[in-house]
Amino acid sequence: MTKKENLLLIALPILALLVSARLDRSIAGTIPQIPSLVSSSRFLSLLGNGLFLIPLSLALYVWGRAAGKGGLREAGRAGLISVLSAGIAVNMLKAAFERPRIPHAGDFVTRLLNDPSFFDFTGRFNSFPSGHTAASFAFAYALGSRYPRLKAPLYAVASLIALSRVYLGSHYPTDVVAGAILGVYAGYVFATGAGDWDKKLKFLLITLTLFISFFKSGSFLLFDVDEAVFSEASREMVETGDFLTPSYNYEPRFDKPILFYWFTSLSFLLFGTTEFAARFTSGVFGSLLVLITYFFVKRQGGYIAAVFSALILLLNIAYFAYSHAAITDMTLAFFVAGSVYSFHLGVTTDDKRWYWAFWASMALAALTKGAVGVLFPLAVALLHLLLSGGLKEFKAVFRPAHLALFIAVAAPWFAAEAYVNGWDFINAFIVKHHMKRYTGVISGHGGPPYYYIGVLLIGFFPWVALLPQALWKGYREWREKTPGLYLLSAVWFLFIFVFFSAASTKLPNYIFPLIPAASIMAGLSVSRSIEGGDGGIRYSIYLMMVISVAASAALFAVPFMGIGMEIPFSDRFFFALSSIFLMTALFAGTTLIKPLASFSLLSSVAVFLLVFLRLHAVPPANLRLQEELYDYSRYARTLGKGFVFAEYEINKPSLRFYYGGKVLRLEKTDSCSIREHSKRSKLLIVTKKERLGELKDSRLRVINEGRDYVLLTNAADAPGFKTADR
Repeated sequence: MTKKENLLLIALPILALLVSARLDRSIAGTIPQIPSLVSSSRFLSLLGNGLFLIPLSLALYVWGRAAGKGGLREAGRAGLISVLSAGIAVNMLKAAFERPRIPHAGDFVTRLLNDPSFFDFTGRFNSFPSGHTAASFAFAYALGSRYPRLKAPLYAVASLIALSRVYLGSHYPTDVVAGAILGVYAGYVFATGAGDWDKKLKFLLITLTLFISFFKSGSFLLFDVDEAVFSEASREMVETGDFLTPSYNYEPRFDKPILFYWFTSLSFLLFGTTEFAARFTSGVFGSLLVLITYFFVKRQGGYIAAVFSALILLLNIAYFAYSHAAITDMTLAFFVAGSVYSFHLGVTTDDKRWYWAFWASMALAALTKGAVGVLFPLAVALLHLLLSGGLKEFKAVFRPAHLALFIAVAAPWFAAEAYVNGWDFINAFIVKHHMKRYTGVISGHGGPPYYYIGVLLIGFFPWVALLPQALWKGYREWREKTPGLYLLSAVWFLFIFVFFSAASTKLPNYIFPLIPAASIMAGLSVSRSIEGGDGGIRYSIYLMMVISVAASAALFAVPFMGIGMEIPFSDRFFFALSSIFLMTALFAGTTLIKPLASFSLLSSVAVFLLVFLRLHAVPPANLRLQEELYDYSRYARTLGKGFVFAEYEINKPSLRFYYGGKVLRLEKTDSCSIREHSKRSKLLIVTKKERLGELKDSRLRVINEGRDYVLLTNAADAPGFKTADR
């Protein structure tokens, strides 16, 4: 296939998903149920059930084998493998997306948080993708590839099966479109015989990437502050129709550039204003980041290095956290990585068109998070050219046409924003959120120079142990004048690490753009170990074992230390987590004997760790920190616009997102103002419990008192408080 045909094959399914997403909310529950069509649809659904197609495939295989018909035997075998593979992938994605079926749509988040499980066997929350559709299209591809004349009727029946699932109200249009895409892809990969392991591995990698990137990302409440701020600003953008200037609480917000708000607004338009939609952008760009890293390293460093670089990038706590967070960092990391990859491909190949991608990606990074989007790829490129002796490429990289492309992509929004909002934008965006954030401590987020060592130990566990030796190899490539991926990744990693270590304001997410570089270095080290060309990795493995055992011992000791914890984790949680870290140490040790099998098992333990944390760490933390605020805002929303919703001496953007409107912010100095508001309006005020005494003279009564927050009102007719969806 040509590149254009490949792009078309990628673009058409994406377009189909986007179109079907626009139909989801309008079609749900609106289709008239005609008895004869209901009966026909139920029959078609039976035909698409894996419990029917698997025995049918086995029967075809046995028949072909008994009758000596090789084509029929192979069709049965291909159908069986394709349907089984599609079924495994479907159930992984069902567990990840946890989408409620049409009858169970609405407020469901806290139900899932209070009763977390890996897979919903009741069928209420496993709508996406459609298993019947995937199985029927996988079967159609498998048989159609052996009997071309049957393609049309097979795909026609598969399409009718898909329509039947929508007609019966079991699935949304996107569910069946995704199922059809998955089924065809599974058939394409697994119906072609025992060979071509590259296709099979890509299928597994893509499935695992989607599973990790979206694993229950829509089934927990937005965290304050950053997630809720970005989500609320994007919600307001959709509501007001102002796609130039982001607003928060209906006032201009100049903290970050526009691109992430556009992506999140588009997600809200497609999927509705939900937690999943808020985090969808990060999940998508996280998945794309893993895939472009795989293809880049495969081209530059080999097959095994590509597989493990992608797996290591995917299987760490930092990736999991930021692919599940409605903030800019994953999107920024994607564009920074795309820019660096394009630069290196331009330097190392004869195709200088990659420099266009370098500048375009850098411009999009700037539109995502401002100056760092330009600084990181540009500094990496310049330092790499300098250290690798490649300054002769300088003119090719910095052609005026490339600079013009960058300006054409990045400049228009900044220029328009400065023109419309003038000094307010310049002062807030450039002075406060660039200069002051770097030179001073903003919002109390400071830390010592070694702050990010701790961040890496936790966020990049267990692969962080591979980095010291990998950085040394980057140094060796520079000294020996043999520049390769180690040197590129080391320059990329060290520049971002040192840059933010020197900054006054420190937050864990700041250094996330260096994680792809760290993953490539670690993946290269694993590859060299597997290929037998590098015995020096044993010191990194010893370090990994030490870190894992130390973490295991510390976690095991926590229940016996009597530490008062804000989050109510059980003793069993710490014992289980300790066991996972101990298992990591065990498999790390075996990598010195059988590296390929052991690193694969180590990756499996990393998957288990991420799933465990999502199921057993996120729900109690999320409920403890956000549940009361969620309940209060949803309660206020049910009362409508007859009440003024307010917060007193707190800054909790999630109140605005879940309320869906403006929230009045009151400070301690506003005691007179509170009394004046009480004369004019019915008030609902949320505040911390310890602030309750400050409002004793404001003639407010308590509607509900929770663990941390209290809800007050001045209205005698405010109805009794009740939670939203339990």
